[in-house]
Amino acid sequence: NLRKTMENKGQFERAGEFFYREMVVRRYLLDRYSLKWCFSYLVDVFCGYGENPARVVGMSIGIIMMCGLLYFFLGVGFNGAVVGIDLANDFLVNLRNFGDCLYFSVVTFTTLGYGDIAPFGWARVVAAVEAFAGSFILALFVVVFVKKMTR
Repeated sequence: NLRKTMENKGQFERAGEFFYREMVVRRYLLDRYSLKWCFSYLVDVFCGYGENPARVVGMSIGIIMMCGLLYFFLGVGFNGAVVGIDLANDFLVNLRNFGDCLYFSVVTFTTLGYGDIAPFGWARVVAAVEAFAGSFILALFVVVFVKKMTR
């Protein structure tokens, strides 16, 4: 009722807050760890029930960083050489290699796929999962952002 009242008064930001609270309460009414509860929880974590685009951005940055670290430890191919952690190299070389792995992670997440760096071995699995998650999360961001801006 509070959400509807705020919408009728044109206070859409407050209506969004009440909508979020309403959805959290609805989740508490579900059987804990049921399929519906888990889905509701994931929607809350990923985008705050469509009310928090910053969560989607944060999740994107987290996935890019995590995959970048995985590429750094697993190694990726660049111009016939392996880019990754090498304890024989000094700190600056490893830092540059980590930057290359982050670059590859961003390119993979956004599904640009320039082709200058290529995964091999287990990094291919990471790249496939990251590309799928990236396309899904970018679409989710558009939906959440448009919902928030049109309210």
